[in-house]
Amino acid sequence: MNTEPGDELQDESEAALFAALPLDFPRPSNLGAVSGAQPKFSMNRYQGRFYSPGCSPPELLERWNNCEDLAQQLSVKSLESKAGKRSHMSETEILDQYLPRLIATGWVSEPEARWVMRRTAELVGWQVPPSAYP
Repeated sequence: MNTEPGDELQDESEAALFAALPLDFPRPSNLGAVSGAQPKFSMNRYQGRFYSPGCSPPELLERWNNCEDLAQQLSVKSLESKAGKRSHMSETEILDQYLPRLIATGWVSEPEARWVMRRTAELVGWQVPPSAYP
């Protein structure tokens, strides 16, 4: 297989990003069924390696980028809420109100939504609400 110089750099860059993924970022758990009498398992192949569905480096990087973007947006919104109409609420209460709303959107899985809340708390320097833990 021939690779272009740009592809090589992209692979190295992608590998560095994948290695930098937070260890607590949730990995999807997929239960699948494949018909037939013999035992089987479901895997995806990426660059000569096998990964559980949704766990290849590009898939995880995409999920993490989405979640990190949400955490950045929620950190700004949380600070605005604390300074404005929700100044009477504790920081934990403010973050607690966003979790069910984020889950209801369906943009991220429930474990990812909890990670987003933990990351948001980290970004604004607030205590992590108990609801954000698995």
